[in-house]
Amino acid sequence: MGALRVISFGRTSVMAETPATAAPPERLPRVLGLGDGVGMVVGSIIGSGIFLKVSQVDTALSPFGFGAIIGVWIVVGLVTLCGSLALAELAAMFPHAGGPYLYMREAYGKLPAFLWGWTEFWVVRPCSVGALSCATAIYLNEIVPLTHLGQACVAIGIVVGLTAANLLSTRWGASLMNVFTAIKVLFLAGLIVLPIALGHADVSHWQPLFSSSSEATWWTALGVALMAVMWPYHGWINLSPVAEDMVDPQRNVPKALGLGLLLVILVYVGANLSYHLVLPMPQARDSQAIAADVCRVLFGPLGAKIAAAGVLCSTFGAANSSMLCGPRVLLAMARDDLMPRPLKRIHARWHTPANALLTQSTWAVLLMVLFYAWNERPIGAFDGLTDSVILAALIFDGLTVAAVYVLRNRQPQAPRPYRTWGYPFTPGLLLAIYAFAFVMKFLAKWNETAVVIGLIAAGVLYYQTVARRGRPATTT
Repeated sequence: MGALRVISFGRTSVMAETPATAAPPERLPRVLGLGDGVGMVVGSIIGSGIFLKVSQVDTALSPFGFGAIIGVWIVVGLVTLCGSLALAELAAMFPHAGGPYLYMREAYGKLPAFLWGWTEFWVVRPCSVGALSCATAIYLNEIVPLTHLGQACVAIGIVVGLTAANLLSTRWGASLMNVFTAIKVLFLAGLIVLPIALGHADVSHWQPLFSSSSEATWWTALGVALMAVMWPYHGWINLSPVAEDMVDPQRNVPKALGLGLLLVILVYVGANLSYHLVLPMPQARDSQAIAADVCRVLFGPLGAKIAAAGVLCSTFGAANSSMLCGPRVLLAMARDDLMPRPLKRIHARWHTPANALLTQSTWAVLLMVLFYAWNERPIGAFDGLTDSVILAALIFDGLTVAAVYVLRNRQPQAPRPYRTWGYPFTPGLLLAIYAFAFVMKFLAKWNETAVVIGLIAAGVLYYQTVARRGRPATTT
């Protein structure tokens, strides 16, 4: 037992162990409420995509009219909402750290669950954090000019700083997330409202609403647009890994997922309507920084810097949300002896998964160094990181949602504080769209698919030779 000290609460005094010598807790403290959960959903989803992927969607679908462009943003949002309904049922059944890793373990067994966590660690989480940090540095360059090396250093510095904030306190990390989520929502709200308020709205830019083309061209364009929009919506699964940190997770996780995603859909649709009220389609289609171009029209030369500051807050906040969620996956896997045992330790003083957080951040920095070295422009590093994320997410996010079918069959009597609305159709809609997107991704970039499949195969080998024996490497 560690040294004792006196803690006073008004007239009441109690004896407690000092934080430095107290035994590490076995469970994470429940410190996140419903507002934190909604903030995490919004903060994890709204990041760089609504500012960097609009032109890609416009290029693919503008031949079919503005209605097709708005339609794909709505459809992907509703499909994501359908997936979140299934995720909410699973999170209410298993309100512990780990999220999809736990759901897949219950539905499919340890190997598929391990492969999800393996891919999450090696690809999805570090590439997401890295991409969002890269995007932050790219837009900081609009305010303070930076060289390629300078942007790389800033991006890496962001990862290091966020690691420190989340290492010292989950509450600090959540508070930081809430601040930047509020800023980004207010910034996007301004982009939505100001064009009309300032008299820069031209509805003729929305014409034509619909236009015809060949069926073959339509399906190809739709596949490209779906893949582009999936990055802006990626992050919807981030709340469930921190269920163990949530107060009353059986109630708050489903509510946070639903409310957060509805808000994101409204913001994304509103932003796209606003962008195209200000900019004619050819200009919007060619813009690589559409928020900056819109603000330039609204406010003159100062507009680009205003937009850069808003986007910087958005991407920084999303990077923090992703940083907060990722270590909980490693924590859950280490508890099952599928990853090195030190990763399951919770810091005795800070009550955070310190080892898991430091491991994730170190790998993220290494990947960022590689992508910056391989690409001559920072945007190339960003695109490479985001492309890596989406392919892996299509596979494992789809399997996570499908787990609701498996568990309904295997555990029909298990307590379900929340049951998926629209079951079995709503989860099926997401699975169908994801399958279509995966096929289109394979046809467009089969080599990237091969890399991810190879990584998964390496995970199988690791599991069979090391993790399955309950003796992960580095067990000291």
